[in-house]
Amino acid sequence: MTDSVIKNEIYLSAEYIKRRNLTQDEICIVGTHKVAAYLKATSDYLGTGASVFPSAAAVEGDFSHLWYVLDASAYDAADVETALSICKKHAAQLTCIILLPNIKENRAIQKYAEMELIAVMSDTLGELRNLLSGHRNVRALFFDRIFSCEFDCFDLAGISREAQNNRSITITQSMANTYTSALYICDAIDAVYTVSKNGKDGNIYNASSFYLSEYQLRSLIYTMLARHGVTLNVTGETAEPVYAAISNGKLRSLGYENVCSLSDALRYSLLRHLERFSIQTDRIHDGYSGKLNTLRSLEKDMLREIDRICRKHEIKYFICYGTLLGAVRHGGFIPWDDDVDVAMLRPEFERFRQIAPKELNIHFSYESHRNKNGYHFFFDRITAKNTYFASKYSDNYEMHKGISADIFVLDAVPANPNAAYRFWKGLMRRRMLMNVRWKNTARRDKAYWLSKLLLPILRLRSMDSFSRSYEKAVRKYEKKQTGWVMPASSDHIYRGTFPAALFEEVIPYRFDDVDTFIPVGYKDFLKAWYTENYMEMLPLSEQNPFHDYFRLDLGGHILPQSDVHFDYMGELK
Repeated sequence: MTDSVIKNEIYLSAEYIKRRNLTQDEICIVGTHKVAAYLKATSDYLGTGASVFPSAAAVEGDFSHLWYVLDASAYDAADVETALSICKKHAAQLTCIILLPNIKENRAIQKYAEMELIAVMSDTLGELRNLLSGHRNVRALFFDRIFSCEFDCFDLAGISREAQNNRSITITQSMANTYTSALYICDAIDAVYTVSKNGKDGNIYNASSFYLSEYQLRSLIYTMLARHGVTLNVTGETAEPVYAAISNGKLRSLGYENVCSLSDALRYSLLRHLERFSIQTDRIHDGYSGKLNTLRSLEKDMLREIDRICRKHEIKYFICYGTLLGAVRHGGFIPWDDDVDVAMLRPEFERFRQIAPKELNIHFSYESHRNKNGYHFFFDRITAKNTYFASKYSDNYEMHKGISADIFVLDAVPANPNAAYRFWKGLMRRRMLMNVRWKNTARRDKAYWLSKLLLPILRLRSMDSFSRSYEKAVRKYEKKQTGWVMPASSDHIYRGTFPAALFEEVIPYRFDDVDTFIPVGYKDFLKAWYTENYMEMLPLSEQNPFHDYFRLDLGGHILPQSDVHFDYMGELK
């Protein structure tokens, strides 16, 4: 778990740096602190390959930026002078990253503390200020209390032990009046890049991420663990407010922002400390109100029903997209996935579409635009009756929104890649018009004015006529035996075309406890869809459900009343 959390921290930092165009070359890092190691790892991820040395005296080679990481309570003044000297020699910029030993407690918040900190801290900072002053191309960056999976200024390990041993977290009322600021490691890394790129020489900047009380901190952790049977105890008396915080306003003037929310930063950091305990750390974050296992169980029932019908009538089908990736990489669902996807070539799909509505179990229904019941997605579905599952996207449309298994079609496309791309673009333009008509409102992007202008015209046609027209367009090359296919009816961005031979034969494969099939060319498909590294896990920050869950109602699809029991994990399974 530790490695995956660190990987996630590096990923978050690097992606943010790329997004804000803060990447820099010719960097030299000095220091033995873990912050130096994080800076090196981020640079390697970005492909800029910074060099790291234990001291300025050991520095070799050319560089244009030197980042010196030092502890304000224990540093080598002579080595700092060496760093100043070699920066002058190389005409390089020096960013001095100063780890603060403590912050003086005050009865009033320090609102503008960039310069005042030197006065209120120990004499050591005064000496450091004198050492750095009078030099060109030097800027300083103060780091507040750092937290991450490797740094524990909040004593997350202690809180984790308390939650594990006592199954409770205790909060005293006095904690509500003890305020601190702290720095998430990802924000610390980005602060260095920000000051190095946009800072001004001779200036001191404070880096902090969040300002909160210990009461708020423990309350947040409790909300993450409450579903695991952890309770909350509030005791004690209130106390006078005590502040130990610094201001990062000056740093924010350079464009610095938090990489993620406090709850996410705490969740990622907490995973490191909970991994030794029995609390299931992979389920700290569940966007389905504790119903994910039951949702998946119902979706597997629908997959079994699809498999039963297809085997009975010798229809070739295969699981696809995230379901296929989950089967190959995890043996079942991707841990954060929430749906089931199957696919067929067009001839097989047309047979299934004719047979399935008559053969389905009475608990399921077949959804298609051909039903003329308001369903107008670009693919068909098997849906559990008397359920409701809507994302923020689908909730905009008037239609049955039950828990479903999606059925996609691979349609024939031109063999020429350019012609295939033009075909796909034409379909996307049709889809845009259909979405505007179906939602019955103008888009909220760069097509706003065009869609607003066209909407009165689009309303002259029924959605059924749009759906019939779109299906006819998708099947344009159905009879031409091009040898190439694409999921033209899916919601996904263009990822090229595939030889039809990849999907003409299927292989039996187990998806969790369901017998199903995968295409013979599954490896080529997964490489094209998810890159050659499809077997690698995403960083934790990317492990989120594709659907933006809005409302979920399982209806009658739960255990019989006689089997209902209280479940500390928050769901019936």
